[in-house]
Amino acid sequence: MTINERIKAVHVIQRFVVMSRTLLPSFSELMSKENLSTSEKRKAKRIKNVYDSFKPNPEMSVALVNSNIFQLIMEVYRNTVQKNGESPETFHVYDQFLQESDRLLDVWNQHRMN
Repeated sequence: MTINERIKAVHVIQRFVVMSRTLLPSFSELMSKENLSTSEKRKAKRIKNVYDSFKPNPEMSVALVNSNIFQLIMEVYRNTVQKNGESPETFHVYDQFLQESDRLLDVWNQHRMN
């Protein structure tokens, strides 16, 4: 992998992490509701399409940013789908995701300042 390809890949990881910090809680909230409006159903379907179509390679996030962030994101998503929203398991994995994404964002922000 060339330097430019590596930079682009890290940028994709950064964008996916930031996006997931917004989409995953919204998706969990929607999945925990019993009756969704048409607009809420559409939103849930669009979020589901994002994660169903994204096929991350967990080893890639470990190799590029020294993190299992892809694995955590997909675990949160899968638990949310399987448990219909909030559950102790989903909360635990989501908390791990938040901690790891906070760590990554701090590292990335430090790199930008240098």
